[in-house]
Amino acid sequence: GGGRRGEKVGNYNARNDRGGARFMGTPGRRKTPPRQLQQLGNTGSGDHKADLEEFASVNELDTRTVEALMGLQEDQQRKVMGTNGGENCFNLKEKVKNPNAVVMSRIRKLP
Repeated sequence: GGGRRGEKVGNYNARNDRGGARFMGTPGRRKTPPRQLQQLGNTGSGDHKADLEEFASVNELDTRTVEALMGLQEDQQRKVMGTNGGENCFNLKEKVKNPNAVVMSRIRKLP
């Protein structure tokens, strides 16, 4: 025989318990301060069609994403683009890696 099963399991568990307890919720660690939020309240240029074209152009959206956006009602489009005065950002290109994915995600989240 090569040792007892109970000992191996006991040593393995004891080793894991010691290692895991050290890293869970390190006490005394400060959280990073909250990030400054973007300025809210963008209401667009007043020309919704021009805003749509600029949104697609500035963010270099692909055909599939533009078509999905065009299939929405105007109030939904404004929410996705961030021109309804809400929290969404209009210029995604400089802030995210994949603006198409962000826009499609916003569309999926619509009620």
